[in-house]
Amino acid sequence: MEKVSIMFSGGLDSLIMYNYAIACDLDPVCIYVDLGHPYAHKEKAAMARRSRWMPKVEIIELSTLWHLIEKRMSNQIIPSRNVLLAVIGGMFSPEVWLGALDGEQLGKEHDKSPRFFEDTTKLLTFTNEFFQKETRVFAPFAYMSKSETLRWALDNGIPLEELLATSSCYDGEKGKCGKCLTCHKRALAFAANGIIEPGHDSNPFMSDYHKEMCVEMPKAVANNDYSRFTRKRISEFYKALIKLRELNIPHVEPEPHTTPKNQHSD
Repeated sequence: MEKVSIMFSGGLDSLIMYNYAIACDLDPVCIYVDLGHPYAHKEKAAMARRSRWMPKVEIIELSTLWHLIEKRMSNQIIPSRNVLLAVIGGMFSPEVWLGALDGEQLGKEHDKSPRFFEDTTKLLTFTNEFFQKETRVFAPFAYMSKSETLRWALDNGIPLEELLATSSCYDGEKGKCGKCLTCHKRALAFAANGIIEPGHDSNPFMSDYHKEMCVEMPKAVANNDYSRFTRKRISEFYKALIKLRELNIPHVEPEPHTTPKNQHSD
């Protein structure tokens, strides 16, 4: 079987990515890099829950970097993180998988963009030529939304409790703060699948980020501007809103006149 390095985080995407590799008859080695970030302890706790679905993860300690980079952090974005992960993953195998979903290639940090994957593949292929013919840096879920990867996981037998036990929240203290970007994106993906994720410290569908989406998503549709949000991500947002209404979950709604007429529940 072909070996693949999966740059693991203890979050929802990386757990699904590991099981997707198994389904593809690959031989995954899962690697976690601790950069000393405030929520690393939660990710490690999630990875410690070994099961059929949660793999053994190789942990690389680089936590002493944190005091050098923390002042450069912006919106929880770690400078050049995916470059570092790709380099480390290429030391283990000729293919490196990173968690990047549909729409994330539009991010300002550029390290999930198509150019990033192309250029990093070229660079690591050159630098690792002595060890392997090619080093490919790849995002297997680049054209799937988070709700679609979650649907794949559920359809392929991964128990809901395993998925819920992963850790995605950026807060250093709370398990699921409900306020950060990742809490909202994750809760939205569950909601689009008709599942309300338990355990949030505050309702992610009343968060500032959700309120912003209720303004910006309709604007994008009205202006036919998909430079920030892809059509698939916008569709996911409205599917989740439909499920929240059906389940009577408190949430902020877009202004009625801004809701696109062509968004329907599956």
